[in-house]
Amino acid sequence: MSMPRSIPRLIRWAPGALLLGLAGCSGLHSNESPTQVYTLSPPLPAAAETSAPATATLKVLRPLSAPGLDGDAMVLTRGGQQLDIYAHSRWAAPLPELLQSAAVDALRAAGRFRAVQSEAAPLDADYLLQLEIRRFQAEYHGEGAPTIQVQLVATLGRRSDRSLISSVVAEGTVAASANRMQSVSAAFETALGQALAQLARQVQAPAPPAP
Repeated sequence: MSMPRSIPRLIRWAPGALLLGLAGCSGLHSNESPTQVYTLSPPLPAAAETSAPATATLKVLRPLSAPGLDGDAMVLTRGGQQLDIYAHSRWAAPLPELLQSAAVDALRAAGRFRAVQSEAAPLDADYLLQLEIRRFQAEYHGEGAPTIQVQLVATLGRRSDRSLISSVVAEGTVAASANRMQSVSAAFETALGQALAQLARQVQAPAPPAP
């Protein structure tokens, strides 16, 4: 019996889950639902108020990720322990790539650095930012819509000598308005926007020494 459209279908995160996906490929036709692809375009933070124009440059490295968050699966947890994924739904790219792009956009909008680029850019930068994705999942506690939890750890270092400048935590928490994939993906986007706004406020180059 098919599940109601209002409830996202789930499959458990396990090696056997791959077999479920491959079983429908034995013929030319399949009764499996098409995969829905979602992207992340969180609102950009407001430009920072600074007394002098920014001079330092920043390179955002590809984020590290906690186990289960390095692919394109949309992850959920049940009771804080059981790790699952949404069936027939995925991110448009591996999650670290999506968050790297979103972080670059947010830090550019904040204007605390003269230039912000990803590690793929051929130009050198004064500072390096390493992000770590600690949490990026929909959390279910009983019935009803989930709560989205996003937690990023950002470590800023000086490129020239690899010295540590600062380490900050940025978080976002948003309750999905309904237990539907469109509502869940929108909540992911809003929670990420909250975390990136915190990140943009906290990550900045140290003040130059007084003359």
